[in-house]
Amino acid sequence: METEQLSRQVRRVSRDELFELVWRRPMSRLAEEFGISGNGLAKICDRLRIPYPPRGYWAKKDAGKPVTTRDLPPRPAGVPEWVDIHPTPPMPPAPPPIEFPPEAALAADVAVPETIDNLHPKIAAWLRQHEREQREREQENRRRKHDPWSFAKPLFEDLTPRDLYRFRVTSAICTAVERAGGKVADAPIRGKMVFVVSSHKVACTIVEKMVQQPVRPEGEAPKWSAYPEHHQSGLHSSGYLRVTIDTYLNRRQYQWIETSKVKISDLLGEIVGTIIAAGPILAEEQRRREESARQSREAEARRREAQRLRELDDGRWRQFRARAIDWEERGRLLEFVQELQRVLETEGDAEVGEKLISEWIEWARAKIAALDPLRNGAREFFKSL
Repeated sequence: METEQLSRQVRRVSRDELFELVWRRPMSRLAEEFGISGNGLAKICDRLRIPYPPRGYWAKKDAGKPVTTRDLPPRPAGVPEWVDIHPTPPMPPAPPPIEFPPEAALAADVAVPETIDNLHPKIAAWLRQHEREQREREQENRRRKHDPWSFAKPLFEDLTPRDLYRFRVTSAICTAVERAGGKVADAPIRGKMVFVVSSHKVACTIVEKMVQQPVRPEGEAPKWSAYPEHHQSGLHSSGYLRVTIDTYLNRRQYQWIETSKVKISDLLGEIVGTIIAAGPILAEEQRRREESARQSREAEARRREAQRLRELDDGRWRQFRARAIDWEERGRLLEFVQELQRVLETEGDAEVGEKLISEWIEWARAKIAALDPLRNGAREFFKSL
């Protein structure tokens, strides 16, 4: 425990000290004490121009074989004498497993339909969309036949078995989510779904898993989808679906991929349970963000208030020192006025400008009195700061 605590502290070591350490015990063990990797320690030694044992040095030494040590060369210009070794931060703990809320059990009896006769309304709309696009393309091409400068566009392909399978799986997921209390907010035919659970949006992608398309000597592979433009060119269907919850939950992205032995129908409960569990998870994450933002605002307010008080205190101290200077100036001026008064008594009064010398002295006394910071007492003095 003590070694672990030491490895979590920043260590400042000198170049000479680090040189002695790397030749005293293996780099991997020393690096562990510093809380860094052996490669990180080697980089520090390289930066400080510190030679360290080569690979196999400690094995030879333990076996009693002769080994060669090196001296620490003089420190080159620009190379620091000290280094602060910061330990690598520990890995964050693994997120806790998701607990499915009781509502998820309401969708336990939902299964992937065998046909497309009774799909979820939003998925059934995909069928109508495809039929409409096919019909509109056919009508457009018929119009283009009468225009010698127009060329017919390719017709929309019929939906393939892979398309229809994805439709059926997506329909089952949508039905199950709604059965468990969620909503289907957006369902584009590309498969980038958006569910709403507990007022929080959960993005989910239900698409074909793509693989690199092998070169076929017999020519181009047959069409596997009526919408090849929805997928990256050069890739081909793997024959399996991939379901991904794109919204991160507990710093993790959840994903399921079919295999030859495990189908989406086998994973439906887990997928829907995770989607439904996303609502409370996102609500808790939002609460934490809002709490963190509140604490940040309060910390910023405290910082601003502390800064205001510091500035106020600095201003008061500047005024205090300025009043002390006025006090010193007042004493010096009073001595000067007293000397003027003595000269006046010796030479006699006379008119200078618009005033007599005695009036000028009274004028100066009034100005000097205004410099007295204590003329109204200590209480008024500190109130004025």
